[in-house]
Amino acid sequence: MAENLRTYLAWLEQKRPEYLVRIKKPIRAKYEITALQRKLHSINKYPVIMVEKPILDNGKESSYSLITNMTSSRDLCAEILGMDPHRVAMEYSALQAKRLTPAKVAKKDAPIKEVVEKGKDVNLLKFPIMTHNFLDPGPYIGGGFVSTYDPDTGIDNCGLQRMWVKAPQRTGLWALPASHNWANITKWWARGEDCPVAVWIGHHPAGLSGAQSKLGHPESHYASMGGVLGEPVRLVPTETFGDKLYVPADAEIVIEGYIPKDHYETEGPFGEYTGYTGGQRPCPVIDVVCVTHRKDAIYHGVGVGQADHLVFMGNFTMEARIYTSVKPIIPELLNVYVPMSGARNHAYLQVRKTRPGIGKEAIMAALPTDFRLKHIIVVDEDVDLFDEREILWSIAYRSQWDKDLVIVTGAIGGPCDPSVSAGALIGTRGGIDATPPPPIEPGLPRYYSMRNKTPDDVAARIKVEDYTDSAQIQKFPGSY
Repeated sequence: MAENLRTYLAWLEQKRPEYLVRIKKPIRAKYEITALQRKLHSINKYPVIMVEKPILDNGKESSYSLITNMTSSRDLCAEILGMDPHRVAMEYSALQAKRLTPAKVAKKDAPIKEVVEKGKDVNLLKFPIMTHNFLDPGPYIGGGFVSTYDPDTGIDNCGLQRMWVKAPQRTGLWALPASHNWANITKWWARGEDCPVAVWIGHHPAGLSGAQSKLGHPESHYASMGGVLGEPVRLVPTETFGDKLYVPADAEIVIEGYIPKDHYETEGPFGEYTGYTGGQRPCPVIDVVCVTHRKDAIYHGVGVGQADHLVFMGNFTMEARIYTSVKPIIPELLNVYVPMSGARNHAYLQVRKTRPGIGKEAIMAALPTDFRLKHIIVVDEDVDLFDEREILWSIAYRSQWDKDLVIVTGAIGGPCDPSVSAGALIGTRGGIDATPPPPIEPGLPRYYSMRNKTPDDVAARIKVEDYTDSAQIQKFPGSY
């Protein structure tokens, strides 16, 4: 059986049932599911959440279930791919480089064609689409991969872009001006034509991550998606556009329509991945003409701005891209980590400091890899890259900002960053070299204060469990 959302759930229930929470009690898609996610985040818990009785905005129970928080646990996401969660940068970069040619299947063999609705039969509001934040104007599709194709080459592109469901047959669409979908849209408009579009929702999380790969233009994501998934993605022609535009045959829901030429409507405000509400802006719309879905479709709702949105649906690919770009320039690079706390604005780099200048060179090499990267912190090999207390300790005692700070003014900034001047998209980026000086000569010891530590033999011998039971350990207070 081809890998998809259903096979993933079966694996989860068999291998990691403790990671799955089934919510059998009715809960509203508007605000309440997001509130539950935030409560779990506050206690650092990230189970996959299956909502069996989501309540629609009209107060009725949806005929379709909802899954969310599916990609929020770093450990679980790494396990899905058979990776060490502390070696994602290296291992995912190798996986992402693989390409598997998609397999095209007939409509009769595609679960996504079990239900086909066209014209007035289309009603997006029957699905439990989440409203996340108090200023959001309505329900937003956050986990839909918007697919367009280049009219000159016929090559398709997928992008995870937000869609405000304004009416049963119309959505807003914010396609970032730097995105490849926007390049395709404007090409169609330059021809005087509306842009064909299909949006697919719900698939195996490995496939979702592969579809997030940053590629050239025009270049299809389906081969990369298959590489990460570990098998060719099964594709099927759309109802509206036939073999000009394909979608995953094993998805849960597909929305087909047109982006009308030069038509803009107000979009937003919307609570974005930054943790802040972005302002309103004029954006294109999608006029929906067809929806296909499984009979018992599972709607995948992404917790925008939460771990569900950040960890697997972006951070893994960012770590791999930074590592792949910087390693050839800085061979001393050991590892890369994009922390959830920085909401894609921060990256931590670990290097082996064998010579002067490595820290600053790593910062300069990493910044151009993604416009969202705002602050790069470089640490030494004795620092735990995944413990932010150690990152801050390294900044505190291994940096002097008059000589270790890199500042780049007039750089492109993220459009969702409220600290960037509105409309300008120009900001300041940089980094901190928080590494101690290298040896004065290769092979010599480093002349820097030694870190405190217990003798190795004593540290190995003493175990907390030998002095108190595990139940009591769980009750000990934390600190911060």
